[in-house]
Amino acid sequence: DVWFEDLKKIAKVYERTVIKKTNVSGEHYKLNAYVGIYGKKGAKGVCQLCGKPAPFKSKNGEPYLESHHIIWVSHNGEDTINNTVALCPNCHKKMHIVNSENEIQFLQKSIIKLENIK
Repeated sequence: DVWFEDLKKIAKVYERTVIKKTNVSGEHYKLNAYVGIYGKKGAKGVCQLCGKPAPFKSKNGEPYLESHHIIWVSHNGEDTINNTVALCPNCHKKMHIVNSENEIQFLQKSIIKLENIK
């Protein structure tokens, strides 16, 4: 693939570039930690999008899942247990890149089912 070989040449030219540290500032949301913990405990170690077990355990031995707001807080979503799910790292990243409307609806329905079971 010619494109890939060209990319390799450019990367080689710049691979010795000095890495510079910069200061970055921006907004940060102060979220309720208990909301995220509740969502992860309720998922019982299983990603609420793909349905697979957490890919590994955290340092404390818990299945590693990440909290995700179905409607992002930055898009006026609420930091509530009805808007928070537990996702594996791959699905979490996928939701931040693709954010498929079908998957949003699926997650919203799974929250409703989970609430009805409890």
